[in-house]
Amino acid sequence: MLREECSVAGFAGFGIARAQSPPRFDRFREWIAEGRHAGMRYLEETLPVRESPESLLPGARSIVCLSFPYPREPRIAADDSRFARYSTGDADYHGTLRARALSAAESARRRLPGDWSYRVCVDSTPLAERAFAAAAGIGWIGKNGCLLDARHGSYLLLAEIVTDLDLPPDAPVAEQCGACTRCLDACPTQAFVEPGLLDAARCLAYWTIEHRGPIPDRWKEALGEHVFGCDLCQEVCPWNGYGNGSSKLLASFAAGDLHPHSHPPPPTRAEILAMGKGAWRRRFGKSAVNRAARRGLQRNAAASAGACRDDSCRGALGAAAQVTEPGLRDAARWALERLERVPV
Repeated sequence: MLREECSVAGFAGFGIARAQSPPRFDRFREWIAEGRHAGMRYLEETLPVRESPESLLPGARSIVCLSFPYPREPRIAADDSRFARYSTGDADYHGTLRARALSAAESARRRLPGDWSYRVCVDSTPLAERAFAAAAGIGWIGKNGCLLDARHGSYLLLAEIVTDLDLPPDAPVAEQCGACTRCLDACPTQAFVEPGLLDAARCLAYWTIEHRGPIPDRWKEALGEHVFGCDLCQEVCPWNGYGNGSSKLLASFAAGDLHPHSHPPPPTRAEILAMGKGAWRRRFGKSAVNRAARRGLQRNAAASAGACRDDSCRGALGAAAQVTEPGLRDAARWALERLERVPV
């Protein structure tokens, strides 16, 4: 019954895991202890909650794991700057998926007898969602750390319904990456310490989305055209339909308000740098891009302009170099210095 309601709500993947300590949690604990989480202090601070689903819902016995494919079309602006694919649309996926999962859970509550409780989680909730999704058989965790589904690849958003219902768990699926290392080889900053183990302090997605303040020069240079996130380790994955004729590519899942065709292309670096508070709220205030904040995205655009030697941003960079926010000011001054240099 839950499976049926979740399908009606638009979820493509459904699986059930036991509400217990997440699989391979010792490895996650070691990752934190080694400082691989960079500046994401919240991961360290919520470690005890992540280890125990019961801390999210007393009496929790099962975790209903759900996946929702998002569009595979690249998010490329007119100046070739790039946004991560998951940022498509005006609506933040957290709210979109939460509403869908709540709808499914409430519909199931009306149909299932008895008094039972649940809590809906999307990735901002401290739950080891990829580990539980793999345990629930939705897919396997690939060498790039993403959950991979043989039907939909890795372009997946995840949600969970933690419940005190005692539901029969699903079996995990076998890892199917084999000897392929394309994701590891494609990373421009060599952010993978080993297969499945990411050093966030070397990851462009971390620097452009999670990090606050100035970006070190070596990572500004590495940004290239990336202004929000990075999909390179997913783009080369054969399970996403790319590379040497491997064709797992499926038609884009009907993602409703997350689908790109009803939305304009992303703004260029110059347009981002020119955005005032009102323009930002209208364009990104309710979207996933708001995670970076206006000044953060402008910092990224400035650094990208320097890395790509985008002279069309010179005027906007001059203005940005005078702002009080240190991250944007630093990136703008660095970019202006780059524009003055002649490439060898």
